[in-house]
Amino acid sequence: MSKFDTIVIGSGLGGLSAASYLAKNGKKVLVLEQHSLIGGCATCFKRKDMLIDAGLHEMDWGNPKTDMKEIVFKKLGLMEKIELIPLPSAWSILSKDFHLQIPHGEEEVKKTLIRLFPHEEKGIEKYFKAIKLQAYSARRFAWDMNKFELFFFPFTTAWIFLKNKLLNLKVSDVLNSIIKDDKLKKILNINIGYYHHDPKKFIWSFHAISQKHYYDGAVYVKGGSGALSKTFEELVRENNGEVKSKCDVVEILTSNSKAIGVRYKQNRKFFEVYADNIIANCDPEIVYNDLLKNKNLDLTLDVKKIENKNRACSLISAYFIYDRNISEIYPNMDYANFILDKEFFDASFDNSNTLDFEISKRTLAFVNYSKIDNGLSQRDDRFLGVAAISSHFKEWDLNEKEYRVKKEEILQAIISKLDEYFPNLSSYMIHSELATPKSILRYTRAKEGTAYGFSQDKEGRAYRLNYVSKTVKNLFFASAFTFPGGGFTGAILGGYYTASKMLCKS
Repeated sequence: MSKFDTIVIGSGLGGLSAASYLAKNGKKVLVLEQHSLIGGCATCFKRKDMLIDAGLHEMDWGNPKTDMKEIVFKKLGLMEKIELIPLPSAWSILSKDFHLQIPHGEEEVKKTLIRLFPHEEKGIEKYFKAIKLQAYSARRFAWDMNKFELFFFPFTTAWIFLKNKLLNLKVSDVLNSIIKDDKLKKILNINIGYYHHDPKKFIWSFHAISQKHYYDGAVYVKGGSGALSKTFEELVRENNGEVKSKCDVVEILTSNSKAIGVRYKQNRKFFEVYADNIIANCDPEIVYNDLLKNKNLDLTLDVKKIENKNRACSLISAYFIYDRNISEIYPNMDYANFILDKEFFDASFDNSNTLDFEISKRTLAFVNYSKIDNGLSQRDDRFLGVAAISSHFKEWDLNEKEYRVKKEEILQAIISKLDEYFPNLSSYMIHSELATPKSILRYTRAKEGTAYGFSQDKEGRAYRLNYVSKTVKNLFFASAFTFPGGGFTGAILGGYYTASKMLCKS
């Protein structure tokens, strides 16, 4: 009868981050993943002698003084095991008769924007001061602060959190208060699809912190997000832990309202394994509706934490493989390219809820991986491009025939749009395929196919899933649904947060 300190259900970045940190601190850890690939949305799959990155386009990499992620990477020893490739710019924004490249470096970004919008200079300055303040507030968890920082925390930092919670400001609230030009607002909010779909609902702090770090610098993990997940897996194994794929957890074992282990299925056989603690790195509804069903447990307090919470939007991803280096053919093509439909770009900022527009008119992000030494291709004549568009599960809740037809229509529409901006790009294409929210649902089992957990609609950790169950002892959570939220950075920090809290209790 196997016994572990902690069993992690799921191998998304939140679960792997928690598992790695616990293992590095001497805990015996087992990670069980239902899919054949480790990493959840942070994985790569093979096509045409090439790795296709399922989820990672770019990762924000901010100033070490404000980006907490760098502390976590160093504590885990990730920096010695992965190679971070700096990106040539933050991104480029394209529309008909409009092309703007956003550089890295706060001062350079400000200069670029002020040159284009000189009448908004004061507002631009205010914006960058505001995002810097939010990033500063989230620079450390309390246990990573020195004595000086802890002593002055109520005066330097706590008031920012309190203000955020009381005012519950949204991105549109702040941008509308300091900037008048609608196009500038859209430029500052161009990558909202990385986290959300509506600036009227998206909380200000989450936007501000991530944007500050993207402007500081952005990177790509050489070998793709799959390489990052494999490195986490390696850390667990190096520290006497285990990571198993194709192990579908079907039940959390309990005794006296306490989690004591799990039952899982592998190759049509069932196994039971036991642990002092269980971490759920999966949709919380799976935990309450499936893994704890028929347990005669009163889960009211836990269920209340997730009921009436909106799921974050999902994504459509189109994957393309080319037989020519498209960076050589299109030298002005950036690494990350945001293509805005003219109708959307000309519309009022107050009417820029992405999901209100037809899919073909939504902002399209096209990532040209050939712009960098990405480590994805096994051949010299294979180059990757990925297009992403915000979407929602209900748009794809169709019968099988309708679903296949719509997938092909959207894929061809994306190919046509890319050809408009990069003439004849499709002539170099040797493979294309489309993933939808239904695809994410199938591979991660997250309800509505969300990759970002709960929608970031309200400020404060109270509006995320709590890291520990209120009613089942020794049951913990680490995922995009927990604090601080979705995205690569959010999931990694969430896993570290949960693991740190668990170590403090042990």
